[in-house]
Amino acid sequence: MNADLIQMMRRLAPDLTEEMTRRALILERISALQPVGRRQLAARLNLPEREIRNAAALLRDLGYVSLDPSGMNLTPRAEEVLEAAREFSRAMSGLTEMEQRLSQALGIDRVMIAPGNADEDGQVLNDVGRVCAGRLRMLLQSGNTLAVTGGRSIAAVARNLQPQSPLNVMVVPARGGLGRSVELQANTLAEEIAGRLGGHYRLIHLPDRMNAQTLQEMRKVPEVSEVLELLERADVILHGIGCAEEAVRNQKLSRDVQSRLMSEHAAGESIGSYYDLEGRCLLASASFGVDPARLKPTCRMIAVAAGASKAEAVISVTRHSHHAMLATDEGAAARMLSILKA
Repeated sequence: MNADLIQMMRRLAPDLTEEMTRRALILERISALQPVGRRQLAARLNLPEREIRNAAALLRDLGYVSLDPSGMNLTPRAEEVLEAAREFSRAMSGLTEMEQRLSQALGIDRVMIAPGNADEDGQVLNDVGRVCAGRLRMLLQSGNTLAVTGGRSIAAVARNLQPQSPLNVMVVPARGGLGRSVELQANTLAEEIAGRLGGHYRLIHLPDRMNAQTLQEMRKVPEVSEVLELLERADVILHGIGCAEEAVRNQKLSRDVQSRLMSEHAAGESIGSYYDLEGRCLLASASFGVDPARLKPTCRMIAVAAGASKAEAVISVTRHSHHAMLATDEGAAARMLSILKA
């Protein structure tokens, strides 16, 4: 939405603009959380329940919202105005401007920001997954190969992919298995994402880390070499970003390596590699999976990370390599802009 138009609306009709913003925000949140009760929605939006009740009644009278014992739901008619309401809400809350500023500062083609801070509200991560899922489907084309990592952020994307017409894509794990919950491993999420897209998948039944000699031997196994070839031809890589300090513990790196990374101010980790705030790679991945050096030039990187605590990690990773998209939340975005300005 045009910034000049927003300013004019705020000057000419501040009371009407505020009410329109509230209704658009409520409509968008009902879409994300439905069915949702008025008290729950009021808590999520930090608004008085009375305001939610009044706005919901008006939206019901307009034919956009239905009310029943399970909570509020959008009607089919609401789909006609939902996308415009979503854009209006984001523009009025400043998210659109924040997306543009972060995109320019980090050289990312497209930044998408969900409202809130995942460090304070666990539901925000699901919202980040939802905004990423919608855009991911638009980026993929028939015949593409999609590589995905594991983790909570990618799991949020997976569960928000809505089944539509089948898309002929091949989904593969971007790395081997880690010592985390099975439901968060790359294999599991690759299979789930392929199912939701209506595509195909291949799996890697190997641990994430192994020595060079073992890895070389495993490359001779046909099932393994097939997946590695698919990874090298990947058209899109969907990956999460971790804070370096937490990642070194999860990957069980040696104490010497941990000490070196911390002394060199490692900030972020992605696909097994570690980076400082300037984007310098401090430790290249020794894991089984994607080798960034072997990717084709046209491969598009999509990063997903939420929470203000991830700000430095996101900067470090996206400064190292060009990204087609970043999906994050308001808390992380605000802190990133503060760091980059400083």
